[in-house]
Parts: sequence; structure tokens; C-alpha cells
Amino acid sequence: MIKNIYPNKILERYLKNENRINHCISTAHFMKKYAKKFNINQNDAYCAGLLHDLAKEMSVDKILKLSESFVKRKIINIKYYEFKKKHPVLLHGVASAEIIIKKLKINNKDILESVCNHTCGGSNMSDLSIFTFVSDFCEPLRKHYTSKKVYNIIVKEEELYKAYLYTYIFLIQRLLEKQKIIIPDSIDGYNFALKLYKK
Repeated sequence: MIKNIYPNKILERYLKNENRINHCISTAHFMKKYAKKFNINQNDAYCAGLLHDLAKEMSVDKILKLSESFVKRKIINIKYYEFKKKHPVLLHGVASAEIIIKKLKINNKDILESVCNHTCGGSNMSDLSIFTFVSDFCEPLRKHYTSKKVYNIIVKEEELYKAYLYTYIFLIQRLLEKQKIIIPDSIDGYNFALKLYKK
């Protein structure tokens, strides 16, 4: 899918921040390493992890333009799109998905959906989307103690849905503490994660 292309070459076309490039590479390797434990395709996991933040450093106007172009393709329903347009950073995953189709010629719907949903999560997501959302939060370069807790749930307990639930718990707690807006996707995702974990 992206064979014979060095990961750094792809990322450096769109990202300048070295820490973010390292984060993407770390996420890709982490996902590929543990995907098999959750019956997730390793190549899809690697691609989703590597490419999820391609648009993160782009201007608001560029993110909105790319997102609009992706939405018009009608491949994936982007929930709460009008809400997210008021907070464009929430759309960097959607903008990244447009780059993936347009520039990298990758049309795998599972990868595109995972990249779109990695920021806010949401309900009724595939296991690849769940794993991408969780891995973005807990890949090995993430040093916050909450990230390490989720990392241990993946690595030691091998519990994807538990990790999914706790990712929401920690993210929502942080938003509450800072008195920030909670994205509707994240509320939906928390309820979905609770249902998955408890069944």
C-alpha cells in the first residue's frame, strides 16, 4: 500500500514538527505490533497510525477546504460536521483522509474512517477505528500517566475495549477540569465504549 516509500518521506511532505513526525511513526509501529492481538489487519493498522495527522499543521482554511472536499465524496458520514467546522482543529483527521485519497491514492475505507475518527472517536466505530483512537492517546512516546495507564491496558491486559473506555474517561476528565467544550462524538463514543466493555 505504501511499500517502497520511507515513512519519513511521506510525513515530511506535510509535517514540520519533529515530535509530531516521531509520534506518527511511533503510533504506526505500536499499532502494527499489537493489531494481531485484536484481529486487526496489521498493514491497515500501520497505515492508519502513520497517516492520521497529515493535516495537523495546516492552516484553518486549508483544513476546512480539504474536509469539505472529503465530505463531498460521501464515503463516510462525518457526524456533527457543522459543529466541527466551528472548531476546525477537530477536522484535521478528515482533512488528512482527503490527502490520503488525493495524494497517496489510498482508498481503503477502514483506513479512511480510522483517520477521520481518531481525534474525537464516536459510536459504532470499527475495531481499527477504535484502535487508532486509543493508540493516538497511548503510543509509547506519550508520557502522561493516563496515557501510560491505557498503554498498559493494551500491552499487559490485551483489552482493547477497556482501553477504549478509559481513553474517553481520561479525555473527558481533562476537558471537564479545564472547562472546555466536550465534543458530541466523545459523549457518543463513551456510551458506545461502555456498552462494548460491559457486554
